[in-house]
Amino acid sequence: MSSIYANYSREDLIREIEMLKAKGSSVNVENTYKNRMLTNAVALRKTFSDVLALLMKPGQKDLIDQSLLVLLQFFNVDRVYIGHFEEEKPTFTFTHEVTDEGIISMREDILTEMPKKDFPWWIKTIQEGKDIIVDDVDEMPAEAIAEQNIVRVQNIVSLLAIPIFHEGIANSFIGLDCVKEKRKWTALDIENLRILTDIISIAIEREMAHGMMEHSMKQVLKSEAKFQIIFDKLPWGVELYDENGILLDINKADLEIFGTTREQAIGLNAFDNPNIPGWVSEKLKKGEDVSFLLDYNFGKVAENKYYSSNITEQVKHLRVKGIVLKDQQGVIMGFFYIVFDDTESYQKTEEIQYSLTKLKVAVDTGDSIIWEYDVATDNLKADFTLNDKIEDSLFLDYLKQEKFGCLHDFIETLHPDDRYKVYDQGFKRLIDGEIDKYVSVYRRIFDGKIYWLSSNVRAYKFFDNGKPSKIVSYTSNITNQREKELELLKVKEADKLKSAFLANMSHEIRTPLNAIVGFSDLVVETDDPEEKQTYLDIIHKNNDLLLNLIEDILDFSKIESGMLKYNIDEVNIRELCMEAYLAGTLKVKPDVELLFDRNLPAVVIRTDPQRITQVITNFINNAIKFTSEGSITIFYETDKENVKVCVRDTGIGISEANRARVFERFIKINDFHHKVRDWD
Repeated sequence: MSSIYANYSREDLIREIEMLKAKGSSVNVENTYKNRMLTNAVALRKTFSDVLALLMKPGQKDLIDQSLLVLLQFFNVDRVYIGHFEEEKPTFTFTHEVTDEGIISMREDILTEMPKKDFPWWIKTIQEGKDIIVDDVDEMPAEAIAEQNIVRVQNIVSLLAIPIFHEGIANSFIGLDCVKEKRKWTALDIENLRILTDIISIAIEREMAHGMMEHSMKQVLKSEAKFQIIFDKLPWGVELYDENGILLDINKADLEIFGTTREQAIGLNAFDNPNIPGWVSEKLKKGEDVSFLLDYNFGKVAENKYYSSNITEQVKHLRVKGIVLKDQQGVIMGFFYIVFDDTESYQKTEEIQYSLTKLKVAVDTGDSIIWEYDVATDNLKADFTLNDKIEDSLFLDYLKQEKFGCLHDFIETLHPDDRYKVYDQGFKRLIDGEIDKYVSVYRRIFDGKIYWLSSNVRAYKFFDNGKPSKIVSYTSNITNQREKELELLKVKEADKLKSAFLANMSHEIRTPLNAIVGFSDLVVETDDPEEKQTYLDIIHKNNDLLLNLIEDILDFSKIESGMLKYNIDEVNIRELCMEAYLAGTLKVKPDVELLFDRNLPAVVIRTDPQRITQVITNFINNAIKFTSEGSITIFYETDKENVKVCVRDTGIGISEANRARVFERFIKINDFHHKVRDWD
């Protein structure tokens, strides 16, 4: 089936392109259109200059075939060919053909002197000046059955052919074939082929002129006139010089680029141009073609009075190609410049480069990375183009090993405590289209190490149903920062605990100190020996309590300053418990029995005997303090490689609600109601 553009004229296609541009309502559509047109223009003008350079070299063989090879690369097709037929002849033939690598040419076998009557649809369409546009060979019209068979023999799946006019008559055509994959031809493809065909048709006419004795000077003049028309209408600047560098001709586009008139320009010497580097002129004089970038400074033009221009104090960024013209003997006849104004493109590139530099500064300052997730292909990929010295970062170097290529890999490396927050509340909702972005601080586990990360995640491309097709994330490694924050929190917590400890100790110290001071006064005042002894016992008891408190404070101070020393040695737990038992028997109340089984098996471990004894003694003292009757039992148990030392009493105990608080620092529980309590 033919494309909808099959009956369009060149003017119709140009009009359609302008309409497509006008229809771009959003900024994104307009930018996409401009970028596509700019990309096409850059590629087209390069191809144009390459073809023009070939055709401007007289005496070189196979000019048309070489030009068709340029078209083959430009359109990225598998075959480019030219066909020709004459009204009085019953046959037509393919005069030129070039193919891509691996594509077999059949021009010599079956595409020579083919009967026109066997291809009525093809010949009729070309003679009417219409394009043959076939996106799918299988959908060609019914009247094209003969043509369909021949293209199938050549394994063609899509083709495009447009007529070539000679003296107003379409008796030739140029075609593009796709063999490897189907192609939907666009209006831009058709217009590009027409533009390039206009140039190649000049060479075709010249080749026909040289091959036919009846060709007249009139036809040559017409060909030259056609070349002049195209020369004037080219959208890129063209300057024609003689062998001495004197400007002979210039087109309108070039005059607009340099802001001058034909009268000002004709007769200028290219070798006197203050903006042209000396090496360029030297190469041209030696007969060598040149291509170079040129920052054209109009201030220099005015300063040297080279020519008058309405452009002042501005620099244009140009791409220039200089091509030397030689005769068949290799004598230099002149040269011409093809000038492309890349100022707008250069400025956009500079803006993009500036934006990329700013982004790179942000990304490369720390361990940061750009991620991209393709929803359709489930492909998760990190972009390292903005990162330098990746090997200096363990985080980035590990990621570059590309171990995480899909969403499942991402989820598996999330810390278990953060999976719900990151995936269920963030990423999954983003994929489902419920939100369009989120920010999260979370943990991932790489190679056994936990990393704290901060991610800004958002969708930037979407399916037709509005759900995202592409997701991008800016992720920073904040592990060091997070660890410092946690360390600072620990320091603040330690300060609070220290304050609480001092407050608690001041209260604890005040109690025995008040007893010592108070009963010391009573000892002096009483004469009763028994009462005096009672007071002295209370004073001694509170002296011991105060001494223990002070020792605890000193130990705490040593722990905080890191000065607490441990004396590790082999000790028998049974002996340590026995010592604590003997010391405790002197402190228990009359109605309380302190118990320890001296026949327990000996258990020898390596530890600090003083610290272990201190802990056991604290347990016993606490039991003595809160047990008024019954018993206090000291015992120990072994479990594989562990030893558990316990103190069990029949004191008032701790309520179920307050048991967990016992293990908080500096907590004192006064609400006791249980009869049995274990300390271990």
